Amino acid sequence: MRHFTPEKILIPVDFSDTSMLAIKHGVFIARFTKAELFLLHVVNLHYEAQDLFLPYVQIDQSEIENKAMMKLESLADELQKEFGISSTCIIRTGSPSFEIVSVAEELNISLIVMGTHGYAPLQEFIIGSVALKVLTKSPCPTMAMNSEADHKGYSKIVLPIDTSAHTRQKVNYAIEFAKQFNSALFVLGLLGSDETNEKPGMELILSQVKALAQEASVSCSITLLEQVKNRATATVEFTKQHGADLNIIMSDQDAELTGFFLGPYAQQIIHSSPVPVVAIKPIDLSANDLSILSGTSGM
Repeated sequence: MRHFTPEKILIPVDFSDTSMLAIKHGVFIARFTKAELFLLHVVNLHYEAQDLFLPYVQIDQSEIENKAMMKLESLADELQKEFGISSTCIIRTGSPSFEIVSVAEELNISLIVMGTHGYAPLQEFIIGSVALKVLTKSPCPTMAMNSEADHKGYSKIVLPIDTSAHTRQKVNYAIEFAKQFNSALFVLGLLGSDETNEKPGMELILSQVKALAQEASVSCSITLLEQVKNRATATVEFTKQHGADLNIIMSDQDAELTGFFLGPYAQQIIHSSPVPVVAIKPIDLSANDLSILSGTSGM
């Protein structure tokens, strides 16, 4: 299971609109939780010279890195002046997704906060290729957001629950997050048209989650949606209807052998959610063959 322990927050910065938005969220969380803040810029040599030096001129790698560090430190100074929070600036050169994950592992990062697009003009259809790889390979939970996800705080959190074996691994994390920010938790049970026989189990899980939230003094409401055709669409609509500020989901990998792609539900949520989404990589429980009916395991 995952716990919300934001001791170190990493924000990948490429100076795109979504990365600047991610900074707002990351700084807010760091100030609220007194977490250490790290700003990371990865020099992607294929594009960096065009971005930092206009018109394009031939320059060496060290000059590009120095220029990037100056921009990052200038941003850190602005954050210090505006929010009174200090940050550590890091420059790496190479593949952005690889370097982001590597830094997260080296520093034992608790949470990565990043935009869904940036670093290159060539993007995946739904989620930028860098964000896609980071979300899949990150050693810690990752908060991702698109350009619509403006910062308003986290007063209402949506926690979708489906019938997958690992769906409840995010429950403790969500409750602890909600308690930290004094948020209300909206637990959403999702049953497809072919999952009618799972209703008793789902109702049990929802009641268990509510009981856990109440034990932690977290306001919690539960909703069960049946005959759901598209879980992602239903989750996004529920988020909008309740004016929620955050979604917490599992990353739902469907391709564990390649370790590359997010599940389609996670991709759709992150792409279309009007609020930030925290994606948590599931722990492999296949050896135990757990299902939604298996007591409280995974919570």
